Amino acid sequence: MKRQILSLLLFPVLSLYSCSRSYLSPAISGNNISYMAKPMADSDKRSKTYITGTFAGSSSPGNSVSFGTGILNIHRAHTYESFNFAYGAFGYLGQAQHNIHEVTDENKNYLPSFDKNVSGLGLKTSIGYQVLSSNGNVNFRVINWENAFSREMGSYADFRKLQHGTGNYTDSYISDKVNVWTTGLSSELIFHGRKNKEIQHAFRLFLGTTPGLAKSFDRDRDAYDFTNKSTAWSFNYHLNVHNFSFGYEVSENINVSSKFSLGYSF
Repeated sequence: MKRQILSLLLFPVLSLYSCSRSYLSPAISGNNISYMAKPMADSDKRSKTYITGTFAGSSSPGNSVSFGTGILNIHRAHTYESFNFAYGAFGYLGQAQHNIHEVTDENKNYLPSFDKNVSGLGLKTSIGYQVLSSNGNVNFRVINWENAFSREMGSYADFRKLQHGTGNYTDSYISDKVNVWTTGLSSELIFHGRKNKEIQHAFRLFLGTTPGLAKSFDRDRDAYDFTNKSTAWSFNYHLNVHNFSFGYEVSENINVSSKFSLGYSF
């Protein structure tokens, strides 16, 4: 049942990845970088604190491992005429689940099914340059530099480290990475109506990388199109109504992820 719910959340993009191998990637991959809301330049308060709760459903390549995680974010953001910056922390808790497919070769030792816990803590920052429309109701955040560093813990991380490089399981690609740093650039467009600045819409595109992620797998990367790169991307929509917010985001960093967020600012 958990796997069906995650598959619904992850929408049809998962159907692009179908294979018989098992890929044990970090649970936070695809979710390490997330949207950091900031006040608009014409807001009554240009410095605010944001608390956001997120549910993320994600999957490693081939849908071989499914992840369901709850993420709690808190950050402080400041906006000025031509630049903005934010800094904060996050923690996550959830499950990693692998269900073995039908075994067609009894001579091969396939990775058994498992259901393991995941958890982690992290820090994140964002700083950027912006331009404003003449009446101030549109902020184009032309370029932002974003960073997130997290430490993964739990029985799933322990299992990956234990099995990395052992070759115990057939057709299993295992990453031993638990310290995950993702960095990159984003652009964002945020706007509100001329008569009501308490309802704001934002769209953001992020492109970056997680250094060392591809190299952390224990098999020949040339044989695998997904792990021969550490590229990260995400696209999100953010709605702010007074002090409350809703967000939806899709992303990929070896894992494919989809997440929903609810937040409050003050």
